[in-house]
Amino acid sequence: MKSAAAITAIALVTACATGSVSTTGDSQGAGGEGNGGSGGSGGVGGGPGARGDAMPTNTIGFFQVPACPSGWEPYKAAAGRTVLPTIADAAGGTTVGEPLLSGEERPHTHGVKATFDLVPITYAGVSGGGNNGVSAAGTLEFGTTSEKSTTGLPYVQLLACKKLAAPEAGVKPLPKGMQIFYDGPKCPAGFQQAAATQGRLVVGLPKDAPPDLSFGGEPLSSAASRTHTHGGEVSLATTSHGIGLVSNGAATGYARNDTYTAQAETDASEAALPWIELIHCEKQ
Repeated sequence: MKSAAAITAIALVTACATGSVSTTGDSQGAGGEGNGGSGGSGGVGGGPGARGDAMPTNTIGFFQVPACPSGWEPYKAAAGRTVLPTIADAAGGTTVGEPLLSGEERPHTHGVKATFDLVPITYAGVSGGGNNGVSAAGTLEFGTTSEKSTTGLPYVQLLACKKLAAPEAGVKPLPKGMQIFYDGPKCPAGFQQAAATQGRLVVGLPKDAPPDLSFGGEPLSSAASRTHTHGGEVSLATTSHGIGLVSNGAATGYARNDTYTAQAETDASEAALPWIELIHCEKQ
């Protein structure tokens, strides 16, 4: 008896590293004043006589408190979503993907493909009968779906609120350069659309870092999905398999028992980060 190769297992490891953000899911548009909806009226904090503020009506703000302040209400359209500044005159209120649950790390998968070249081996003798289960030499194509993985994108959950009340007269005016998200088709009086943030996620400024620096790929929007791919090595381990031979001649075409490696290619996939698009405005 001689030994040829029989395929028994394929070891595959793929992982998604933190990278540029990609999009997922269906999108739906909304237009006009009050894009995206403000949600219910519950959860408004502050008692009678609570002092107002100078923020414009329909401002969207984030609060590290359990309930929105007086004159504001929960902005349910942003629940479970990050807020992405719109680009140019794109309508606000468009959503991408399904909202996150509390503390959820949204997983995604990739289709994986690879091609192995199985090395031929020849034995002295003519193959006899009963050689079933023996692998043939040549090209072997392999395809599967990767395990679920997350991008590992760091985030913090804060309460999103929408301003309902009119700006309070006589309070300290808002400082020049202050930026807000706004639930409307255009920025309110005294504001203009911020230029540097359009289509980009806003990150708090690191210590001693200069502001208004853009990183990563081209600006995001619901108009085009953002995908990514991965490359990596996959392995194929064969096991020994007996074959029957008779004398005289040669038995050919069998695959050599070995461990084979190949470079894998993945299908493009989205990172599954849900967002809502709103105009981002800067105080003049």
